[in-house]
Amino acid sequence: MSAGRASSREPDKRPLPQHNALHRSVVKLLIEDYEAGASTYELAERYNVRRNTVLDTVRRAGFDLTIKAKRAALSGEQKTEARRLFASGTTRRELMELYGVSESTIKRILRTHAP
Repeated sequence: MSAGRASSREPDKRPLPQHNALHRSVVKLLIEDYEAGASTYELAERYNVRRNTVLDTVRRAGFDLTIKAKRAALSGEQKTEARRLFASGTTRRELMELYGVSESTIKRILRTHAP
């Protein structure tokens, strides 16, 4: 019988199940923050989830993400300011956070010379 007890004390080597679903209270907060204007990048960081999780959650809530993406584009004045800030030492990461846009958006803005 002691052998049975010893085996029950050994750690279980089976992998733990992954729980990818967000609790409905978290989903509610995430959606409220999205409606308030937070970007999907900000939400992913704030709720410590992948951006795809945020995107899926927002889509399931009925939002058309193509509309928000078009609203998130920077104005000509903001693009000029971003280039000036980058030239003066501001990092791409800081620009992403400042304007709430993706790294690819910042790279594209910095590559072009006209607004």
